[in-house]
Amino acid sequence: MILNRILSLLLSNILICGLVPFQAVSAKADDASIEGARAVLIQLAELSKKQAMQTEAAQKLLTGEMLELKMSSFGALTDAPDKVLLLEKKSAVGRFQRFGENNQVTDVYFYLQNDGHWKVNAVRVLALTGIIEGAYLGLKAKPNLTEAERSLLENFRLTLAPDKELKSWFAGNSKALENLCRLMLAKSNGDAIYVNSDDKNFPAAAESLRKLNMSTASVADNGNVEIVIGGVTDNTVGFLYSPSKNPPRIGPSLYIWVEEVAANWYLFRTT
Repeated sequence: MILNRILSLLLSNILICGLVPFQAVSAKADDASIEGARAVLIQLAELSKKQAMQTEAAQKLLTGEMLELKMSSFGALTDAPDKVLLLEKKSAVGRFQRFGENNQVTDVYFYLQNDGHWKVNAVRVLALTGIIEGAYLGLKAKPNLTEAERSLLENFRLTLAPDKELKSWFAGNSKALENLCRLMLAKSNGDAIYVNSDDKNFPAAAESLRKLNMSTASVADNGNVEIVIGGVTDNTVGFLYSPSKNPPRIGPSLYIWVEEVAANWYLFRTT
């Protein structure tokens, strides 16, 4: 399993870096449209850049769990969200990029609700990435890598990659992903199944996972096929195929981001 390999590497020759803290955001606007939500997020980013998140102006943009945050800034965010999705009539989510150490770009998702004004009520990122980043940097620094280590390095890189890079990777590997998907659906025969990259019961699917540097694949009762790149425990990133175009619902719990990347295919993140 990918997680076991991560832990083994960390214990043997890689120093664990500290977990990268995530941060949160919120805002307000009378406009109940998606553009109103975007305006609130831009206002939030401006206040964050000024280290002003504890001011009265910023607090008026927040609600729910966001009001409990004690930080003055959310770090080096982009000036505006690159994508805002209207989830329901009174809820939305916007995606920013945050720039950290080691040239790491992390997608940050801010959730809004509208009770007369748009306000940010939650923020999420892929959690526990500090463990993976430490392992990635340790492997990257090694002068010579085994075949298994090269595969693991690519898995770590993809797990840490922002959505923009993952969508580009998907475009170049869609055929292989579709082949894996067909294998999974054929083996499931209508039942839920789970396969990891070392699975001896499903050798063809396991080999496909290894070639793609993916971690696991599963078929749900509803026929959706989920291919996990990697992550730690339930904090995962990957691609999902939904024959019925029925992807999971986005929210601060479980599926924190779901974005269509091709017909019936979606990029997802969970927490």
